[in-house]
Amino acid sequence: MRKIITIILLAVVSAAAFSQEPNKQLQQLVEYLKKLDMGVHYEQTNFMPSGVQHKWHVMFYETTQKIPADERLSEEQRKQAQAMHDEFIAKRWRNVELAVDSVRMAFARLSKESSSSYLFENHKDSTDTIKYALAFVGSDGKVPHFRENKKYNQAQFYGVHEAASFGYDRFFDTKRQFFVKKGSFEHAYVTETGLSWQKDMKSFDIKAFQALIQPVIKRFLALKGAKALPVYWQHDVGYDDDIKEDGLISKTVSRGGSVEGQGITTGTAYFIPDEYRTEAEALYKQLDSLALAYVNQHPEQPYHYSRSGSFWQSSFLQIVSGDGRDGDDDYSLHSYYDKDGYYILSLTTKGDLWIPSDWPILKSWINGEKVYLKGRAPKKEKDKK
Repeated sequence: MRKIITIILLAVVSAAAFSQEPNKQLQQLVEYLKKLDMGVHYEQTNFMPSGVQHKWHVMFYETTQKIPADERLSEEQRKQAQAMHDEFIAKRWRNVELAVDSVRMAFARLSKESSSSYLFENHKDSTDTIKYALAFVGSDGKVPHFRENKKYNQAQFYGVHEAASFGYDRFFDTKRQFFVKKGSFEHAYVTETGLSWQKDMKSFDIKAFQALIQPVIKRFLALKGAKALPVYWQHDVGYDDDIKEDGLISKTVSRGGSVEGQGITTGTAYFIPDEYRTEAEALYKQLDSLALAYVNQHPEQPYHYSRSGSFWQSSFLQIVSGDGRDGDDDYSLHSYYDKDGYYILSLTTKGDLWIPSDWPILKSWINGEKVYLKGRAPKKEKDKK
């Protein structure tokens, strides 16, 4: 069966009422996706001329892949393990179907009241493709820009007060021999602040923010085995930063440095052992709440806030970042979790943020030269001494 629907509606821009609240139906859709165990990522930023952008993002990737056989298990144990896996996959599969149906109904209803909409579906044999996009024009009356990226199955409107998009694919992976359902939903909304980027914006107040979170940091350090570890990462222009086999550099984040490729990052990594998971999660939530409250109270300071909800293993996650203006330093607060425990990093950066791949065991990193924390050098490094 093959069905293709393409609708582009361009209404008079004044038809869409401007509101300082996000669309209720789209927010209800986000809450429903949460109930289906779809992780909802929220972020907000004021890196725009006159407002704060709020964004809710959901991504999913489900397959019918079988678990590999474990020869250490008996035949009966392998059957039980596979049955539990199949039951889990079936539940996730059903949740995706419920999610797609709810998105389809929401976009169909909202297309009638949006200023612009794009609805596309293609169903053939065992392959499904869906692309939806909506735009709601704000008080400025700007006509939305439309963009379709066929490579990533995305269609979206941008440059408007409020927009939403959804891309979905279902197909059979012939190489790995299993079915795949993957999709991405996004709802973006702008709150007007009335501030002028040129006249009213100031540098992120690093000292004020650090003073705000210090009581939580003290509780973090009060736990047995907790430590405050120094951070010094320096990357100069001309240093060969190609990732070698042992990974000298794991990631770079451009922060608008005056000289591209140059950056010095200093600060502190606060660590507590893995046994304090409950306490670490509680302290993380307090830091997250303080960060959001601070940026909401200071729309005049350039920032980007991101809510992950928890520590993610082996993932260097940014909670909040603030930009300095006119040569001032930038700031960022991060979380990290590995086999040893939990980290909160409070960092000040001049230039670009360069993150050494093995930073948890380093006292400093300067153009590839490493100074390890006491007792943390890898065995191969110890053998060289």
